[in-house]
Amino acid sequence: MEAHTVPLLKDFDNPGVRTTLGAVLLGSFVSVFLSGCVAVQVALYYRTYARDRRRFKFMVASIWILDLSHTTMVCITNWMHLIDNFGNHAITDRIAWSVSVSIAITAILTFFAHCFFAHRIFALSKRNWFITVPILILATGRIGFALVTTTKMLTLKSYSAFVVKYTWSFTLGLSLATAADILIAASLCWYLNKSRTGFSGMDTVIDSITLYTIETGLATCITTVVALVCWLTMSHNLIFLGLHFAISKLYSNTFLATLNARNSLRGRTQASRDHELPVLFADNFSPYGRGEQYHVGRDGDLIPTKVQISVEKTIEHDDNVNHVRSDISNTAKYDDASVKSSGPSCQKFCM
Repeated sequence: MEAHTVPLLKDFDNPGVRTTLGAVLLGSFVSVFLSGCVAVQVALYYRTYARDRRRFKFMVASIWILDLSHTTMVCITNWMHLIDNFGNHAITDRIAWSVSVSIAITAILTFFAHCFFAHRIFALSKRNWFITVPILILATGRIGFALVTTTKMLTLKSYSAFVVKYTWSFTLGLSLATAADILIAASLCWYLNKSRTGFSGMDTVIDSITLYTIETGLATCITTVVALVCWLTMSHNLIFLGLHFAISKLYSNTFLATLNARNSLRGRTQASRDHELPVLFADNFSPYGRGEQYHVGRDGDLIPTKVQISVEKTIEHDDNVNHVRSDISNTAKYDDASVKSSGPSCQKFCM
């Protein structure tokens, strides 16, 4: 009776699988975990900021949909690698269509985050286009090269062929993303430092905001740089792809964490409400002109704040010395009771 030999698991073992399919699998685990964090932050946002501006609600919903789509692409990639092509070592060089699509989705999420922070800088710098425009150019260039990468990967369907012909597109995409992250963090820190008043309470708040800005931008910047280094030095494996899976999740979490931190930062400003605070969040930033205050209505629209100022003068005469004393009292009456209760400094800060 002829004996049948059963292939052992070690027969399928390949040291290269650990740095290719193994790296993609580990990156997928991290990506799915971070996607859960995104879902929690989205739920927290809609529960806490039910009356937020419509464009922010739209952005949060769009980011959530894109994040879920990215997670779906990650899962499809692992299914194709580990199930459909189990034991096929050639799959390590084959680019799945889901990988190409995930790169495009990552670029779109990155573009959303960069534009949001560029808007923050635009508000904080009092409409400084010289710093905002370069950020937007870097963000646009990043998504442009990412779309080129996606198109060529779908066409070539081979990592080795892509490395030979189009290394530059993926490299430039990650490089521009890194440059935008560094420029955004440096600009925010610079303008926040210029907003220091010399009052200990106010400066403590600004220090907290600066530290928060660095922390939120550090994770995305470091991950992107490490992925870029792995791509340039180890393009023969897929470690860079495992890291790239996590990049979009980090940008999504950074954007949502910034929105959800507004109430916390607003609470820290209560002790310093007598001093003018920097415009960190751009919720109430008026795009219609300078010197005009706006607040958010219940429906999420910008409503101009009406201010009434009354001036009273008292003139006192002395027989020997003409002494004039003027007492000026300014009374501001706001339409929205919530704006009045929060104080003008807090209303300007928590944008």
